[in-house]
Amino acid sequence: MSRRFVHVDAMRGLAILCMVQVHTAALMPAPVSIDHPIALISASMGGMAAPMFVLISGWAFQRGLDRRRARGESVLRWSLVRGGALIGLQFLLGILLPQRFDIASPGILTLLGICALLFPLYYLRDDMSIRIGIDPRTARTLRAIFATVFAWIIFTTWTNLRPGPAWSDMIHVESILDWFIKAGISGTYPLLPWVAYFIIGSVLDEGPLEGTTRKIRLRTTASIAFGSLILTGIISYQTGISWAVTMGDGVLTFFPANPWFVLVSCSFSVFIWDLFRSTKSQNWMSNILAPSGRLSLTIYMLHFALLGIIEPYIPNHGIEIAFIMTITHMAIWSILAHMQQKQIPYLSIEHLLSKFSNSNPSQRESE
Repeated sequence: MSRRFVHVDAMRGLAILCMVQVHTAALMPAPVSIDHPIALISASMGGMAAPMFVLISGWAFQRGLDRRRARGESVLRWSLVRGGALIGLQFLLGILLPQRFDIASPGILTLLGICALLFPLYYLRDDMSIRIGIDPRTARTLRAIFATVFAWIIFTTWTNLRPGPAWSDMIHVESILDWFIKAGISGTYPLLPWVAYFIIGSVLDEGPLEGTTRKIRLRTTASIAFGSLILTGIISYQTGISWAVTMGDGVLTFFPANPWFVLVSCSFSVFIWDLFRSTKSQNWMSNILAPSGRLSLTIYMLHFALLGIIEPYIPNHGIEIAFIMTITHMAIWSILAHMQQKQIPYLSIEHLLSKFSNSNPSQRESE
């Protein structure tokens, strides 16, 4: 068994629980004003959930590739099984929650599946970078920037490929070609530009931070994160454009994820990563969140199944009660994750995925 990093599981747990919150909020019948403080808190949690989740997935996949290469193993089966399973699970979501998805709707699991299938090719690019004297991590960071800028060029040049303007436009698939277009550029979580988070995750260092290094690193990543956030606020004030919107015209937009959103959310994700790997963060909070992180894929699937069942019965008691209900839903999954880890740790999608994707039983691990 491989060594698990509690701080990585904890951050993954935070990401998946934030996803539970925002997905629950999306089905709430309560009217929402974007200016309401609770709406802003909920939107912030939702806006950071997916970037953190994809970033950590990039780290986990890269680490799995590195271990297999070090052992001289083929990554083909591992990559194909994981990539195919993630794409298949996305189709299953259309059945579990037809209120939000069509059965063929590409989504975040499609994104991760495509990355799993394509990412081994990055080793070839890394070898090329080394031969021309460029550090592979620097080269990957440049590719992430390129993916973000290239996506925005496509959005501004061919406006018909932009995600939206309505939710139904992003999830309704008319043909096989349309599925690939939505998975690549115009769906909810298209490869461009979301692959940028996966790439940045692949270059992250998981080692704990301590001493002087910890102070310098946290100061640097915090400055970039909060500096970019303040800068977008200034731009919004000077131009009169809305600061942050889910869809529409804004300095920060989620659908599509524009360059400013990628910069702010990615820099905050890296800052949160550094906070969790700081030795001072290895505390009760990490222990609370880690079990949910070890079951992130299982929770992701099951919470949609639950929402699909209870959605017609969700009462409308106003935004305050609705927010409390979303937090309660988060807490329930956290408690269930703790119970599962103590009682039935091998009953999970993660365990099944590891079992079928690893040819050597002695090397099966949870990643």
